[in-house]
Amino acid sequence: MSIVNVINISVLFPGKALFEGLSLQIELKDRIGLVGPNGSGKTTLLKLLKGDIHPETGEITFARGIRVGYLPQDIQESLSGPLLESVLHAVPRRPHLMRKIAKLERSLAQCTDKDKSLRLSHDLAQAHQEMSELEQAFPRYEAEKILLGLGFHQEDFIRDVASLSGGWKMRAALASLLYQRPDLLLLDEPTNHLDVPSVRWLEQFLMEFKGALVLVSHDREFLNRQIRRTISFEPEGVRFYNGNYDFYLKAREEERRTLEAKAKNQEQKIKEAKRFV
Repeated sequence: MSIVNVINISVLFPGKALFEGLSLQIELKDRIGLVGPNGSGKTTLLKLLKGDIHPETGEITFARGIRVGYLPQDIQESLSGPLLESVLHAVPRRPHLMRKIAKLERSLAQCTDKDKSLRLSHDLAQAHQEMSELEQAFPRYEAEKILLGLGFHQEDFIRDVASLSGGWKMRAALASLLYQRPDLLLLDEPTNHLDVPSVRWLEQFLMEFKGALVLVSHDREFLNRQIRRTISFEPEGVRFYNGNYDFYLKAREEERRTLEAKAKNQEQKIKEAKRFV
């Protein structure tokens, strides 16, 4: 099932076309790695898929209801409040339901009209039912497990995220993103601030992740284990390979040898032609 269609998009910078006429389909369980030099367009493509920027030409369409999660290299907006609560509140409906329940409880406590009290009681029961269903879908223990997997300790759960260092804020942002279980997960260098145990935990988590993954990482082993397709940003344009990073390297080497052989063959033909002039 295709969840994203990238149709003939172009991104132009002053004096430079980052890429032109790029088309791509992302399937529900795709595992795609983006490779290429810094500044070649990897992060730009992630931002396009997130909707943070838009292409000059072409369009990107999403299947109905698709949720996209994006972890940038540099966290601009940090979570706020106690660590665990901030991760729990990353699920969009949870804060809304909590406010709704609190408001209904206050209204019910102050209400003296019998009929209105019945309506408020009904609405409150319905809101509690919605919260119960949400907590079953996104249980608290899952948020705790993710935080522990990324290197936090239980005593950190009540710490204000604002008091964390930059690297730990990134881990908190990653935890909130993983907890939401988006349909399309966009990760830009997720291992940059992780120690080895946390990287190993993240590897296992992503292997069990049921959505689509688009990944940028300079950690070759991590990239190899996670992806099944490679999109390469080369000087001659964007190239597609149906394999992991090692597969891509072998394919590029074969392409290089083929081009060298063609060049030598062409050079030989030119030399032979000159002999007859």
